[in-house]
Amino acid sequence: MLKRTISLILLILFIGAEGTQAQVTITYSSAGKHYFSMSIPDDWRVNVGSERDLQQLPEDPMLSARLISAMPSSGVPLWFGMWVPEDLDKIEGAKEYIASLGLDLLDDVAIADRKHDTLNGMAVTYVSGTGKKDGEIMDFRAGFFQLSPDRVAIAIYIGPPETTSRHGQELMQMIESLRSLSQ
Repeated sequence: MLKRTISLILLILFIGAEGTQAQVTITYSSAGKHYFSMSIPDDWRVNVGSERDLQQLPEDPMLSARLISAMPSSGVPLWFGMWVPEDLDKIEGAKEYIASLGLDLLDDVAIADRKHDTLNGMAVTYVSGTGKKDGEIMDFRAGFFQLSPDRVAIAIYIGPPETTSRHGQELMQMIESLRSLSQ
C-alpha cells in the first residue's frame, strides 16, 4: 500500500512539474539606469539590439533605446519586444511615438481593443488587434507602462493567431511580471 501511495505521489508530482515552466528574470537597463524587470520563460531566445536601425539614423549623436526581444526557442513565428524610449514620458503620447518610428511591422492594422488599467502599481494602456505581415494575418498586443512620472516602457508581441494562442499564457505571465525599478 505504501509503495502504491509513493508511486501515485511521484506520478502527480511528475505530471504537475511538466505543466510548469521555469522563468528567468531580466532587468532592462540603459545608460546605467535600471528601468524595469520582467520574467520570461527560460527556454525563450533573448536578443538585445536597438529600437531603430542604427544605419539609418542621422550622424548627429542621437540616443536610441535598447530593445530586448524574445522568441520561443521552438522557432515558431512569434516576436516579443520591450524597450524604454528616451523621448516618451507619458503613455498618452504613445500613438504619436509609435507612428514616428516609421516601422513597417504590420500592414492593414485593425485595432480591436484599447484598455486602460493598472499593473503592479503602474498605469498601463493596452492596444490589441490584427494586421498583415507578408500577406499573413498576425495578432498583436502592445502595452504602454508608466514606469515613473517621466518614463514609459513599451512591450509588444506579434505573431500568427495560432501561435499567440499557443503561447498566450506565457505572454500574459511575461506582461504581468513587469515591475518598475524607476523611482
